[in-house]
Amino acid sequence: MDLKVNIQRDLWEAIEKNYENESYSSAILDTIHVLTDTIRNKTGLEGDGASLIGQAFSGDNPKIQINKLQTESEKNIQRGMQELLRGLYTAIRNPRSHDKHSDSKAEADAIIYFIDYLLKIINKSRMNFEEATFLNRIFEKYYVKTAEYSKLLVDEIPIRQRTGIAIAVILQRKKGDIYNLGYFIEALFDKLEDIEIFQVYKVISEELKYTDSDESIRTILHIAPAKYWSKVDKVVKIRIENLLFENVKSGKYDTSNKKCRFGSLGTWIKTEHLLNFEHINQWTTMIVDKLRNGDVEEKAYIQTYLWNIICEANKENINYSLKYYFSEGLKNENKEIVGKLEFQIMFEEHHPWWKVFEEELKKYPEILNTQFL
Repeated sequence: MDLKVNIQRDLWEAIEKNYENESYSSAILDTIHVLTDTIRNKTGLEGDGASLIGQAFSGDNPKIQINKLQTESEKNIQRGMQELLRGLYTAIRNPRSHDKHSDSKAEADAIIYFIDYLLKIINKSRMNFEEATFLNRIFEKYYVKTAEYSKLLVDEIPIRQRTGIAIAVILQRKKGDIYNLGYFIEALFDKLEDIEIFQVYKVISEELKYTDSDESIRTILHIAPAKYWSKVDKVVKIRIENLLFENVKSGKYDTSNKKCRFGSLGTWIKTEHLLNFEHINQWTTMIVDKLRNGDVEEKAYIQTYLWNIICEANKENINYSLKYYFSEGLKNENKEIVGKLEFQIMFEEHHPWWKVFEEELKKYPEILNTQFL
């Protein structure tokens, strides 16, 4: 019987080189390596050998279920599969990994055929974690908007499948509640490694690469954690930031109707976005100029949506235009500007701006006194 045509193609491709070179013991090890990877990929587990088998197949609710586990016979089959797989590592793999071994072609064929049979059973088995079923829970209307609920959901995802789930949510974001998705993605990113976050942001960059759709950009701005904005491909990042800049520049807010008339996309920008923007000084200058020289609706737009975040973004290293805005206001005793500065610093004894405006604030003992309350 020709092994090549009677086992699964993926398995043959993995063992072909050693098998054709008559390195039969190595071909057997290649086969068990495929078995290990199959179990890891199916479960998301990172273990090896008997430990991996125990994690994947044992317990009342195993990660891999060979059958429905309803009858005693079905439970026995599950246990038997677990014992067979443990035995493969103990009796077949370990001796060949640790000692010199020389298997014949007949011995290799018998072992490889048997592992191929086990792989077919595993490939047909049920998984406790099914991506489509899990995603339905993320997009359902009864999602609980809390960090705790989101963390508990994330804990259910097998480690190896976390990146795939993050990408699936990003790609399907328009069909869900972005506030729910924001909670979920934040909890999920806390579990991802740097390389996994990089992979997700490659997808995000592709999503943003050509779009000028407010919905496409808005949903990304809200769902993807702002602190990782710098991970967007630079050419895409610069383009989107320019688009946002022009959007904010046109922004107007109708105070009588309490509606944003222009610049709605810019209202989704967060402090951490600004901190990761390429040209934070240009942003600060534009926003301050809009506040100083704009019409009523332009000033209202900045005050309503961007004032606090631009101040926060300039907290540690204040831009000249914003510093000048406050300095002139303090010197001229402009009550509105004085009030704005007081609001920014009064709750933080060590806010950097106490030092920045130390001289000007000497005229305002009532504000200085709040520093020591």
